[in-house]
Amino acid sequence: MNSNSKPNVPTLKEVRERLGMTQEEFAKTLGLSRNTIGSYESGRHQKLQLSMAQVRKIFELMEQVGMSIEDLPSDIE
Repeated sequence: MNSNSKPNVPTLKEVRERLGMTQEEFAKTLGLSRNTIGSYESGRHQKLQLSMAQVRKIFELMEQVGMSIEDLPSDIE
């Protein structure tokens, strides 16, 4: 599922995989449940609503693996 309007921007799942994190690890880091991440990645939810603090955390993780703000997924709100 890649519902991005920009074709080269990774989905949140692709970011998680690039970080080498399981759904459980990723969810815990963001303060979400694994079920939330799983439901989102399986397509049951089209957009994942995150707090500003959660988006900042994702960006911090992305920077650690050499990703930039341009790589921030467009499938989160």
